[in-house]
Amino acid sequence: MTTSSASSAPKNDRAAQPPAQAPAPPPAPGLGTGRLLTTLSALLLSVVSFSAAGIAVPDIGASLGATAAEQSLVVSVYALGFAVPMVLGGRLGDLYGRRLLFLTGMAGFTLFSLGATLAPNITVLIVARALTGISAAAMVPQVLATITASTQGAERARAVALFGATAGGATAIGQVLGGVLLSAPLPGASWRTVFAMSVVMGVMAFGAALRRLPDTRAPGHRSLDLAGTALLGLALLALMLPVSQGSALGWPVWCWALLGAAPVLFAAFWRWQLRLHRGDGVPLVPPPLFRLGSYRIGLVMALLLQSAFGAFTFLYAVSTQTGLGWSPMHAALVLLPFSLCFLTVSIWSGKLAPRFGFRRLLVVGGIIQAALLSGTAGSVFVQGSGLDSWTFGALLVGVGVGQAFMFGPLVGAMIAEVPSTMAGAASGTLQTTQQAAMGLGVAVAGGLLGAALSGSAAPAGEAYTTALAICMLVQAAFALVFALCALVLPRRQNRP
Repeated sequence: MTTSSASSAPKNDRAAQPPAQAPAPPPAPGLGTGRLLTTLSALLLSVVSFSAAGIAVPDIGASLGATAAEQSLVVSVYALGFAVPMVLGGRLGDLYGRRLLFLTGMAGFTLFSLGATLAPNITVLIVARALTGISAAAMVPQVLATITASTQGAERARAVALFGATAGGATAIGQVLGGVLLSAPLPGASWRTVFAMSVVMGVMAFGAALRRLPDTRAPGHRSLDLAGTALLGLALLALMLPVSQGSALGWPVWCWALLGAAPVLFAAFWRWQLRLHRGDGVPLVPPPLFRLGSYRIGLVMALLLQSAFGAFTFLYAVSTQTGLGWSPMHAALVLLPFSLCFLTVSIWSGKLAPRFGFRRLLVVGGIIQAALLSGTAGSVFVQGSGLDSWTFGALLVGVGVGQAFMFGPLVGAMIAEVPSTMAGAASGTLQTTQQAAMGLGVAVAGGLLGAALSGSAAPAGEAYTTALAICMLVQAAFALVFALCALVLPRRQNRP
């Protein structure tokens, strides 16, 4: 698959096809279990750190005397630092070696997590979290890029399934570990132990990567599209900054101005990429990548999936802890069966993909997700502020099944045609889309919650659960659209 896709790329695309004098890239070396788990450690660490920090925000505010806006910055600057340079991190891995970028990002992530652990005030903590996110943007794109460059066929399906399981399971792991550490009777501020956990995990992952991580890169020219990097960075900042901070700041004029500038900047970036592609340059995001039907349609599906999931996770945390008065540990444990089911079924989907194909799994996942989310939303509507933890947790198990059949197979279908020369750019673009979509989902969910609270005469708990139920119904509708999009995927990508 990889070879045929590369040979069909246009000859003037130096980013997608090595020069004539360069030797052909070697066959995929494969990833053993140890190497694969080491590669996935970057994804695990980045997601665990993000979800655990979200749980710790109230304790940070109380300990450092931070305002509500400053507390939100602890989470949002990490997401901004993570999302904005992600494509650049993937492209640098293509050019200079994915192992080098992985190790550099992991070292920075660990050091800046230590800085967050020892932060004497909220300003230092916010800066440390921003730098931690930038470090994550260097290491995380190398995960999927290394899988793409090192595996084929059934081995790739298995690796992608574990990739999806890690992404979903890490969210629950971070929430549960964060809840445990915040509840433990430890001396000093409990939130510091949450960031200290990232330091310990980072040291272990760095040591494992030094011994086991393979080195892959794209052959060809080592030139970097600096103008394209600047345009894309500005476009992502114009989108992500108001999306992450607009709600907390009351949507000032500058937020709307940036949102209006974002599509203009994205259009300028894409025109520049086409200009480089038609000339003699090497674009940051190779345009032939979007000629692959599975990748182009898959980005739309990723936007649907991640925006809905981002809205749900935000409203779940706020509704259960603020609206219903649950503790962080209570909220995390109710969500734990969902995450464990997601983890288990994601691994299982790697065995099903070679037999049934990605398209069928995606369609089935979307239908299951839509049906179970609708049922769960109905239950939340009926129970209101008396929401039963056991019933809610049991219904979410079925939602986890649908989510597992959507996430991993989608990634597998998207990268099936991607040549190794574009693996880093493809990984960075996909993960940037996922991060931006989650931020957009959170912003929309915040607006929905604000409208529900201001326009309802019911008790606060009822308003919160109503907003959560509406969000789940919208998520169910997105799941149906997701299933329809899966039917449009090219049939030749029906199996890995």
